[in-house]
Amino acid sequence: MTRRAGIFTVVLFSLALVVSALEIYCRTPPDFRLPAIDLPKSSSMTLVFHGSVDADNPQFPRLIAALESTGRTVRYLRWDPWSDTRLRAAASAKQAGLQIADQLLSQLAPVLEGEGATTATTLELELIAHSSGAYVLDALCERLRHRAKTPIRVRMLFLDPFQIHGFVDWTHGAREHGHCADEAIAVINTDDPAPATNRPLHQARNIDVTADPRRSGFAENGHYWALEYLILEVGSPEFIR
Repeated sequence: MTRRAGIFTVVLFSLALVVSALEIYCRTPPDFRLPAIDLPKSSSMTLVFHGSVDADNPQFPRLIAALESTGRTVRYLRWDPWSDTRLRAAASAKQAGLQIADQLLSQLAPVLEGEGATTATTLELELIAHSSGAYVLDALCERLRHRAKTPIRVRMLFLDPFQIHGFVDWTHGAREHGHCADEAIAVINTDDPAPATNRPLHQARNIDVTADPRRSGFAENGHYWALEYLILEVGSPEFIR
């Protein structure tokens, strides 16, 4: 082996080690436990999730108010600060989804399985997430499908969903987001700087809002326009349950 070939081999091997280490890091969630969640004692509810470094986004209170104005029972569920390490956002979101599912099953057992409940009692969930919160929805739904003793119906609304899983798979979300849902809708903006949020989802009905004329009056970048679009349209036939 020539000296040049040897150097190339060492560099290639080093790069492979770095990529492998990053892949393991990005797929491993931090060790955390969400606090107890105040869930409504109801078999029908809407749960809303933020993305990375976004839990205090003032758009969310406006979204909650818009949803409640349609008669929905709504909870805004925070999963920060674990959401804020962007490289591990998908892994942290999945862990948060599993924990929220377990809390749902525990807190709602009296409603779904207790006195007055029947085998036909269905847990109806509308799950809404912006950006990396998309991975909360998938994990939450999968855990419920696996462990729930009563029927469940899940509707998902993805708002410019983040699609990177691990370090190298940048199209995972495009392939998989919404696969667990009975109905899935994705509101997509395609010209914003947020990485891996521009592809339509294979397992959802996609609404491309990039060219909506109302965007001209919206000051934030397009990644947040998808969230604003839902605030404006939540009472429209497109989104009414």
